[in-house]
Amino acid sequence: MSSEDIHSQAISWLKNFHKHMDALDASIAIPKLFAEDCTVSFAGQPPLTGQAEILDFFNTQFPTLELMQHTIKHVDVLPDRIYQEANIRYIIKNDPEKKEIDIKGIAIFGKKPDEDKLRFFTVYLDPSPIKERAEAVFGSKA
Repeated sequence: MSSEDIHSQAISWLKNFHKHMDALDASIAIPKLFAEDCTVSFAGQPPLTGQAEILDFFNTQFPTLELMQHTIKHVDVLPDRIYQEANIRYIIKNDPEKKEIDIKGIAIFGKKPDEDKLRFFTVYLDPSPIKERAEAVFGSKA
């Protein structure tokens, strides 16, 4: 397979990944996209290992969101991983202003071209604007 084909295949896989994750239904997305023993790491947070921990994490995050929408900006594909730069747009659930929060992030997707599920997933972004808006909408319990 040519490098152009591998890159196109990676872009297609990423679009499918974001379609499922942006639907905000962890019960469908996690088993479909993450290997049983996958490790997920968000910068500055302890890693999550295995589908159950990953599912628990996203089941606490997704209910606070009305919208999460990824726009892929740049992708580099290596034999064992994909690097992706993206812009992510969020709206907090029940926000009376429907204020859009735009965040830039980079993620490392641990998968080979022939793999359907992630072995690891590492995300670098600053979540503080989301947390601040959630606290404004929900109070300090967010």
